[in-house]
Formats: sequence, C-alpha cells, structure tokens
Amino acid sequence: MNIRHLEFFVVLAQELHFRRSAERLGITQAPLSLAIQSLEAELGARLFHRTRRTVALTEAGLALLDDARAILARIEHAKESVWETVSGEVGRLRVGFTNASTLSPFFPRLIHAYRTQRPKVNITLLELSSSRQIEAIEQREIDVGLLRMPESAPPTDLVFTPLMEEPLLLAMHARHRLVSAPSIKLNDLRDEPFIAYPRQAGVAVYEKIVALCAKRGFKPQVVQEAQQASTLIGLTATGLGISLVPSTLQTIAVPGVVFRHLDETDTITTLYIVHRHGDANARAMQFVELARGLRDETSYRT
Repeated sequence: MNIRHLEFFVVLAQELHFRRSAERLGITQAPLSLAIQSLEAELGARLFHRTRRTVALTEAGLALLDDARAILARIEHAKESVWETVSGEVGRLRVGFTNASTLSPFFPRLIHAYRTQRPKVNITLLELSSSRQIEAIEQREIDVGLLRMPESAPPTDLVFTPLMEEPLLLAMHARHRLVSAPSIKLNDLRDEPFIAYPRQAGVAVYEKIVALCAKRGFKPQVVQEAQQASTLIGLTATGLGISLVPSTLQTIAVPGVVFRHLDETDTITTLYIVHRHGDANARAMQFVELARGLRDETSYRT
C-alpha cells in the first residue's frame, strides 16, 4: 500500500473537496484523483461517493480512515524515533570513570550538564580503572571514558582529549617528619613506606608514581595497598605510610592527614575523556563536545 496514497486519502477525507485537498497537498487535482483511484483499485472498494457537487466517505472509506490515520501516525513516530536516535536525543550512553575522578568538581558538572541537555538519553555510569576503560571502549562495552593515561597504554586508535591537569600531592600523617619541611621533592620519599593502589588494578596514578620514582633512581616501597581513594587516605591517617594522590583527593577530609605540594615540575597527572576514532554514535560525540566546552569555560590547566 502506497503511503503517499494514504496521506492523500486522509486529507481528502478531512476536506471532502478535491480542489481544496489538492491545494493543501501542493499538487493538482489530477494526481490526487489518480491516487484515490489507485487506492480504491488496490483495496477493491469505493472509498468516496462522488458527484459533481459533493464528495462523501463511503462505509469502506469510514472503515479505512481510522486505520489510515494510525498507520501514518506510526510512520511519523518511527521517523521521529530514528531522527532522535541519530541526532543523539534518545538512546543509551555508557560512560566509564575512575574512582578518583568523581571527586573532581568537573565530573558532576559534566554529568549534570549532559543530563540536562539530553534528558531522554539513558546514561549509565560504570566505575572502571583507566586500563580497563581503554579495553572496554575498544571492545564497545562503553562509549566514552574519563580516565588518566596509563604509562603502559599500548598504541591505540582511541582519541584522548585532555580535560584537566592536577598536581600529585603528598598525603601524610600530621606528625610526619616532612610536614614542616620548607620544600619537598620526590627524592625525599626514597626511604618512605608507601600506601598505593594495587599494581595489577590498572590504576594509571600508580603507574605514574612508579615511573616518576624510577626516573629518580628508586622504586617506591609499597607496604600497603588500597583499592579505593577514600581507603588510601584513611590508611594514611594511621601513619602506616605516605601516599601520592591527585590533588582532588584532598577533598577527602580525614583527621590527622596533611597534604603538601611537591617542589617538582613533572608531578602532574591529566584527566582525559576518551572515545573511539570516527565513532558514529551521536550521543558519545555530543558528550565529548560538552566536556571540551566545559573545560574551555573553566580555569583548569590543560
């Protein structure tokens, strides 16, 4: 059944006048008459009573009218659904994030802004390590990731866009010997016990710390591991050891823990937003563009 013929039929059923219907459709009366005749021939029933003065629906026409309107409405709905999906207005967006990234003011601002702009999109947030996020994006398990670049990251076709840089801070017990030091460098931590993320967890900050220490000729002496940022700071409060953490972690206020900046130029960690190169997912690309825009509006160093 020709959809265009159904559209002509519904308009004529509303107007019950060939000339007005043709004008409304933007065509002449001849193709309108041919379309109605073709539809009637296909259905094997007269749809209109026609005289020189009047046009009226037949019983068959009345029976078809509701169905025709429903069919056209469903087609229009399908078009709108496809458009909304392609344009990124609806659908699902899977976003990976690291544990520490949630403590940055950038993270909640980005998620809130996206949900405000795309309220019909179902956004799913998945907490994953940086290394695991890279794998998940490549395997299309998630659409975008908020992560720090692992030192051991293999060559990839993914696109890494920097969002913000922040220094690594030294977290230590309030009575630690370095609390009152006028200046602290990584070399001062050579013999210190470290509390760190597990090596096998794929946490980029851990790899960064190991690389920075190796650059200075030593390996951090890890005496305790912790999976979560809050646990890391909590264990530091016990005096068991020191930890190096992104500056956003100082928002975890634990009594007895002091944070100090390092007098170094390379102790910086960068938060990236990552997506697949050439991704046709409109929702993912809109999320990335929003992140870039928010980055440019802030005073974060990038």
